[in-house]
Amino acid sequence: MPERLDVEHLMDAPRMRLFRRLGAHLRTRIRGLATLFIFGFIIGYPLAGKALEWMINQSSLIPEDTTIIVLQPLELVLLRLQIAGYLGLTMVVMALIWDAARLAGKSHIPDDLEMPSLPKGALFRGLLALTLSLGLAVVGLIYAWEILIPFLLEYLQEDAASAGLETTWHLQAWIGFLLSLALGSALAFQVPLVVLVVLRGGLVEREMLTHYRRHLWFTSIVAGAMLSPPDPLSLALIAAPMIVLFEVALLIDALIPQRN
Repeated sequence: MPERLDVEHLMDAPRMRLFRRLGAHLRTRIRGLATLFIFGFIIGYPLAGKALEWMINQSSLIPEDTTIIVLQPLELVLLRLQIAGYLGLTMVVMALIWDAARLAGKSHIPDDLEMPSLPKGALFRGLLALTLSLGLAVVGLIYAWEILIPFLLEYLQEDAASAGLETTWHLQAWIGFLLSLALGSALAFQVPLVVLVVLRGGLVEREMLTHYRRHLWFTSIVAGAMLSPPDPLSLALIAAPMIVLFEVALLIDALIPQRN
């Protein structure tokens, strides 16, 4: 009986009501998010052809003595579909960040699950969060394109050469490798923004994040494994920035007081 009362008390806690309210709000946005994804997919397909042409012509992405081959006639079409899907997904993530930042900061949580009117300064917070998200994504892409990808490609090529193997890469696998690292880096660099939004929005307390710091580090490693290709070095180079940026976000939260 006491355990049942504890569960009921937990489910009726203010933050649990807030999560339920956000979940109800998100369900009202499903159609809009689906439309946004389709829009990004449609405009992304023609842009994907130019992106593929640019990547193929980048000598820094193709180590010496490496040959890129095409095994299937529809590979370019499938790659363009994949890139267009990534663009649509990116637009959905940006929309969620915009929504979360606008709704953050409500000190009063109503008893019902209806969304209240937007708090004061919601538009400014949304624009600021969207700008920071785009900036962090660009930094993540620069990290991937200038440091992470060249290092890993050179490492893999030298590893194959040391074993006496001729380096021949499949086009779809090579582009997929590049895209997974680029997208993983762009998403990994969103960590400080996400941490600050949940802290300043009242979803979690700073003490909770610091108490479960090791668990969050492990979660970063799991997320790095999901966002990176299946090799330990790629995982480490994706997960390490996430852990560092998480600690940077906690430091920023401590140094910059929250306005009431």
